[in-house]
Amino acid sequence: MRISVAFEGVGAGEAPLSWGQQDIWASMTRFGDQLPLGGISPVPAGTTVDDVCAELRYLMSRYQVLRTRVRFAADGTPRQVVAAAGEAVLEVVDAQDPAVEADRMLRRFRRESVDFTDDWPIRMGVVRHDGRVTHLCAVIWHLAMDRSGAAVMLREVAARVQEPVAGMQPLEQAGWQASEAGARQSRNALRHWERVLRAMPAPWPGLSRRRERPRHWKGRLVSPAIPLASRVLAERTGADPASTLLAAFAVAVRRCAGIDPVPVLLVTNNRFRAGLADVVAPVAQPGLCLVDVADAPFGAVVDSARRAATVAYKHAYYDTAGKESLVARIAAERGPQFRVDFHLNDRRGPDTPQVRGAVPRRTLEWVPFKDTPSSRLFVHADDAERATVLTCYADTHHLSLAEASTVLTTLETVLTEAARSA
Repeated sequence: MRISVAFEGVGAGEAPLSWGQQDIWASMTRFGDQLPLGGISPVPAGTTVDDVCAELRYLMSRYQVLRTRVRFAADGTPRQVVAAAGEAVLEVVDAQDPAVEADRMLRRFRRESVDFTDDWPIRMGVVRHDGRVTHLCAVIWHLAMDRSGAAVMLREVAARVQEPVAGMQPLEQAGWQASEAGARQSRNALRHWERVLRAMPAPWPGLSRRRERPRHWKGRLVSPAIPLASRVLAERTGADPASTLLAAFAVAVRRCAGIDPVPVLLVTNNRFRAGLADVVAPVAQPGLCLVDVADAPFGAVVDSARRAATVAYKHAYYDTAGKESLVARIAAERGPQFRVDFHLNDRRGPDTPQVRGAVPRRTLEWVPFKDTPSSRLFVHADDAERATVLTCYADTHHLSLAEASTVLTTLETVLTEAARSA
């Protein structure tokens, strides 16, 4: 069953994509993936279909990004179009095994393509068992929001916040970005990018001798030692966990590949900028830095990483089309293997969790991912109970699974060795 849910909200119009939206669109185009976010959640007892319809109406009415579709200009450039009103759809499915049906619904929502010119960027459904709503399934496409924006949305929907939304919405962001102040921010950022791109060492990874099928694999290292080591280093040296992780990553890459300084793309949420702290929209963009390692003590590498990251964060807000053009121009000068594709995304909380009774050893496993384009090396760091989880996406045409594993395990080793000697 499909239920139409009417909505209307404040704010409507058309504008270029904001820089955060541009960055997501570029990734979607490059990787051929619509990058959906979302999942399944059990619902409280007594929740009705009408309750979920009210929640969907609240979301669509409150957040401009969920009322946003795409229109293509004559030259093919995508533009954002925000509607003042419309209708969304809630799917309702009855099942004898609601958990299995909810999982099936989620996989279908994620698998079926979305038409960004006609569809809303959200799909929502519920599963019932014997007439009782048991599970809610929701998928929101990355073009509408990033993880930090999704976290803000979840807090607000749980509290049913009624105050006007905070921060600059993408229409307003696009207006500022087209101003002289926005153009100046982008020019300064791209000058930084050009300096770093020209200073980068010869590209790594090159070509792998051990290619897997499918081409791209996903690894997961669960490490109880990383949060323990980060806490020790913070207490004894004052080093913040983000800088120590970046430093350990750079040392691991140098030990495994021999390159120095180490180029790293840092995913930057940009929410420290005016008007973006609590906005429900994609505002994250990569910042580019070089971390000097050489044979320096780990504390010196941490200082280098902190300075490099600070500059990268400052220059991680820019016109994505301009950045793509700059990278393509320098790649043409430096050769066909030149590519900026070495990511670290530290998604842990601001404070390293206090860890008790840590599991004595790490675990590391790899699973096939996909054959379609993806990053050469992309590492996410997340908090978990009594551990840090490193999720790694590796392109085995450029980096063998053994090499990618060595980067992850060496990162952990570097931190634990530094903590023991701190």
